[in-house]
Amino acid sequence: MSSLSSPVPVILCGRRAEIGKPVAELLVPEFEVIHFITTNEAALSDIPRLLKGEKPQSPDDSGVGTQNYSQVPRAVIFGRGYSLTEVEQFRQASEGCNANSVAWITGDPDRKPGPNEPRPGPGYAQFAAGQVKEKLTAWREEGATHDGIILW
Repeated sequence: MSSLSSPVPVILCGRRAEIGKPVAELLVPEFEVIHFITTNEAALSDIPRLLKGEKPQSPDDSGVGTQNYSQVPRAVIFGRGYSLTEVEQFRQASEGCNANSVAWITGDPDRKPGPNEPRPGPGYAQFAAGQVKEKLTAWREEGATHDGIILW
């Protein structure tokens, strides 16, 4: 079992900073979003670098990530703006970059929002953060040894 710092450093990938910022704030205090990514190009270049313990090529000027690069991230979180195919591509590009297990948390493509679940807009960040935090907490409590994609 690998040891986890507290808060657990994570990367957040989302298409819109106005949703990413409240999601990042709601993950605290257990998890710290150290870097926020909005494009596929930045994901392909920065996720492997960050998982190696290096600084990203693309600056995070969104105000979402803390830019605390002193610890290697243990999870990469994706909003529903990313397809499962894209997440798998980013994961393959990052294989072997981190000696520890990494959780890749992404939206379940087969799970459409229910009639009572918020669409992107007011309330969506709280909903998404709650789902992600639940999955990350379970991963952490199970020893943080699962290295792969976890759907929310």
